[in-house]
Amino acid sequence: MLRSSDPELKSVFDFAMAFAGAIKNYTLYPQDHAIAKKHLLNLGRYIGKFLANYDRLRLDVDKNKLRYGGELVYQGVAEESDVAYLLSRDGVQYLEFVKGIELWEIQSLLKLVNKYRVLDEENDGDIATALWEQEYPHIQYKAIDILSLDAPAINFSGFKVAPAQNISEHAEEGHSGVLSGEESETEASSGWNGDDAESGIGNADEYERNVSVSEQALVDAPPVSLAITAKGNDLWTLSPLERYELEKMVAAAEKQDDTDNIIDILLIILVIQNNQKDFTCTLDFLQDRFLYTFKIHRFDAALKVLNNLGNIKQSLAGKKQWALPLFDDFFNTISQPESLREPRRLLLDSKAVPDSQQMEYLWRIFCLFPPQVLFTLGPLAAKVESPKMRQALYAVIIHHAQRAPQILADVVPQLDEDLCLRLMPVVRKMQKKEGGKVFASMALHNSSTVRSRAFGILASRNMLDPLSLFPLLNDPDQEIRAKIIALFGEDRNEQRETCLLSYLKNEEYTIHDRDHILACYDALGHCGSSVSLPFLRHVLMGGNLGNIFSSEGRFHKQGAANALHALKIDEAEDILKAGASSMMPDVRLACKKAVGK
Repeated sequence: MLRSSDPELKSVFDFAMAFAGAIKNYTLYPQDHAIAKKHLLNLGRYIGKFLANYDRLRLDVDKNKLRYGGELVYQGVAEESDVAYLLSRDGVQYLEFVKGIELWEIQSLLKLVNKYRVLDEENDGDIATALWEQEYPHIQYKAIDILSLDAPAINFSGFKVAPAQNISEHAEEGHSGVLSGEESETEASSGWNGDDAESGIGNADEYERNVSVSEQALVDAPPVSLAITAKGNDLWTLSPLERYELEKMVAAAEKQDDTDNIIDILLIILVIQNNQKDFTCTLDFLQDRFLYTFKIHRFDAALKVLNNLGNIKQSLAGKKQWALPLFDDFFNTISQPESLREPRRLLLDSKAVPDSQQMEYLWRIFCLFPPQVLFTLGPLAAKVESPKMRQALYAVIIHHAQRAPQILADVVPQLDEDLCLRLMPVVRKMQKKEGGKVFASMALHNSSTVRSRAFGILASRNMLDPLSLFPLLNDPDQEIRAKIIALFGEDRNEQRETCLLSYLKNEEYTIHDRDHILACYDALGHCGSSVSLPFLRHVLMGGNLGNIFSSEGRFHKQGAANALHALKIDEAEDILKAGASSMMPDVRLACKKAVGK
């Protein structure tokens, strides 16, 4: 007999819990998600550890339970994400994992159970049938054979029998157990008075003797037949009162919500748990319950989880340092886009009329999330149709923006114009350096209004960085372009030279204005070095007769000559001298203008 302290049983318990956790997570995340992969690897590690010492691991399936050697190793619940419930529902009697099992078999089993967890018109099979079709080399099972089950027996002991020839005749003579309606009522009323009813004994025995046939009478009687007083299917029909009571019981069972009880129990287990693996497993189950509260819109229960976890984390800070990263993983997971699908659906449903109190809980939950939730909530704000919900969501976003300016700076490109303009007063109040990063991101926003205002704020703070604002070289606003180009040409700078060379060499410009092109070459001449010489020589001298009369070609040649002159190095002057005596008139003219400036 295995005991709870047995290392073998402990190893099976770990595997069973990991198996249940993996099944639950496969219902929440796609198989290539990091969380699903983590649970798959954990499951493979547990089964590998066990099979290193034993040849096989057999889990017997009871009703919503998994047992090993008769010992309970997992207690499930009647849910379509619970492995014990699913296996028992589909008639699987046991699963056996044999030494040599490979990871693909485990992954395939998880996918199989997840596929058939919901029984509907799309899934016309079940887990037991799917296991039979797979024929895993190292996974064995046994399922209930429905066809071999005996039909349920009917107990005829309560039925009264009478001779087939004339039932009513025998009833009159007292030889039959069947009474007519009038006789039944008369005899029943005469055989049961108030006193007898209280004692439950006495005339009841006499009544039984009067209406029953003796064993000898049955032997001597002619052939008999069943005589049932109920007509047709009345024997199996529920009365209206019985049907009402039954429907009430079913409805109550269906509506029963044990979410709060489960959460309370898991939180208690978490507080008293000292084993890291068990702590992690409990936190995984709590994560599952938390996401389930989103599904049923029980945001009050979800808020209770987060508030309690915050308190627990704080209390464990000096006792269980290993638990702190686990809490961080929990919060990061629940704030991912895939975890927020249900709240997102609720916010985007224009026809939804959610409970106002539950929505207040949801906003508070969002505020307790890590600031990374901005990557989900930020882009969502513009799509929310309800003005009231949008205002509440704005408040949440502003809350996180104040906590994490750097994350806000990364999210800005995904925000709409209205939200960016609302955030500007908040960003103004931030530390200058942190706020500057956000405004720099806003200065590259696709809204011209946002770009212009952010650029003006940066200019007033003397925080314009030409390298981070390099894309503004193509801004439709002429004043913004001119300011950025002027910054590039302030002094010699290798990084600025590289940017301008790439811009001109690869024709990344979208503004073909003459003044803009000449200004870019002039800035290159003032910030560049000998590195720019090959490109400028090619632009100036490498033309052909076909672009002599091309206005844009002349702009580039003139710009290259101006840049060579601005470099103020001997090699550049030599190129200009050679160009001044060139046979190409546009080259000669460009060099003379550059030198004469």
